[in-house]
Amino acid sequence: MSNSPAPSVLNHWIGLLLLTGIGWIHFRDIPGKLSETPSLGWSYILLVAGCAASGAWLLSDRWRLGYGLGLAISLGALIAYTLTRTTGLPGATGDIGNWAEPVGIVSLLLEAAFCVLAVVRLRSASQTR
Repeated sequence: MSNSPAPSVLNHWIGLLLLTGIGWIHFRDIPGKLSETPSLGWSYILLVAGCAASGAWLLSDRWRLGYGLGLAISLGALIAYTLTRTTGLPGATGDIGNWAEPVGIVSLLLEAAFCVLAVVRLRSASQTR
């Protein structure tokens, strides 16, 4: 099953950069999260692995799967950030009200940008079928 046409790196470089940024921000925070809130630390590990898988798919003829997975990851991260800042998550209430964390804002911007890019790419691909 192919999602042809097979893209080159140039066709999806913005998506790759956004996923790299999202993954890097969460990767560098894994040790702190694992010691502070292990469940969040493990979710960061899954997020980073998902970004890598999504990026790999963007480099293949299954690039739509890359945008789909990246969209799910980015939406999940946006929702989780919102929850940690409003109601908190089980075992993670220390960030309630902490909306101005610079790295968090950068992460939100990257995730939102990837969501927009993924929707645009997936919609345009479905319209050209």
